[in-house]
Amino acid sequence: MMLSTVTDCSRAVHPFAPASTSARGRSGSFLRFGAPRFNEDFIRVHRCDDHGVTHDLSLYYRIYHPSLMNSQESPPLIVLHGGPSLPSSYLYPIVQHMPTSRSIIFYDQIGCGQSSQPADEQLYSIEKAVSDLKELVRSLGINKFHILGHSFGGVVAYEYAKSSLEDDEQHQNCLSLTLSNTPANMVLSHEESGRLVQSINEEFILENSTAVLPVSRIVNDRFRKRHECRTENAPEPLVTAIQSRGVTFGPEAVRDYIAFPPAHLHSSSPRSVNAPNKLMPPVLLIRGEHDFVTEECIKGWRKIFTTDTTRGYREEVLNNCAHYCHLENPLGFGELIKNHCFINDY
Repeated sequence: MMLSTVTDCSRAVHPFAPASTSARGRSGSFLRFGAPRFNEDFIRVHRCDDHGVTHDLSLYYRIYHPSLMNSQESPPLIVLHGGPSLPSSYLYPIVQHMPTSRSIIFYDQIGCGQSSQPADEQLYSIEKAVSDLKELVRSLGINKFHILGHSFGGVVAYEYAKSSLEDDEQHQNCLSLTLSNTPANMVLSHEESGRLVQSINEEFILENSTAVLPVSRIVNDRFRKRHECRTENAPEPLVTAIQSRGVTFGPEAVRDYIAFPPAHLHSSSPRSVNAPNKLMPPVLLIRGEHDFVTEECIKGWRKIFTTDTTRGYREEVLNNCAHYCHLENPLGFGELIKNHCFINDY
């Protein structure tokens, strides 16, 4: 599914160099003068197609405050971008509103940004994206970390945390999980997007507007300003990311996604029976007041996280924000992430 205007995987459109195995990477600097420096590099990941052929791919990552990667007081935060097709660059502004005492790791998922962009759709799936994240964690050698996933990135983050419960060596590594603007049911999310678009269409007809712009363009612009990013103009990091989007892969893998609890905790048994040492990490769910990921779209998360599957769960709604809260209310968003990581550092 190709994206239009300011959007990503959760919105239905109606009227994503040679690799190196170094975890230290190359030094770089942020685009703005005085912004924090970073290291960047590639790792190798391997994906198999339906014929069993293994493909060697490059996965790009960027680390802000890299000297703190092994901090015991402030373990790093891994940030997963949405799409699938947007590069991670639209999330870089998060760094400006986070403390300098914590490393922040971004990476371009396969098919996006500076990572490999194979055309074969057989090489893409949510499961393969989870495997890539595990390889990144292993390659960087980080023992404890937090995860933040935006939109589709939240799906990958959740599936990573869920699958890690089955891994005796990794299930304790993830200290906290933040899902930002992430629906638990993609089908429902598309239906809600369609409903909101239809509402704007009907509103436009009632107004009997005499605007000379095409109706579809006016509707898209209103949708963007109400339900995607409620800034007068689309922020430059988001515009740039959309213009450089990569491969929009496997729509059925995304559109049909529904979140389910971890298999070994998917029962009504008491927590004591459900392996108390293998619970999901503390979860923070963030959405914007006007997000096209509506209240209906997150009810599935409550069913998963408010049972005995999770060490803690809370929701935050940012007023007058939509789908890109980190660009609409960067200070408020940064405070939520900073505090969630801080209280779960140990």
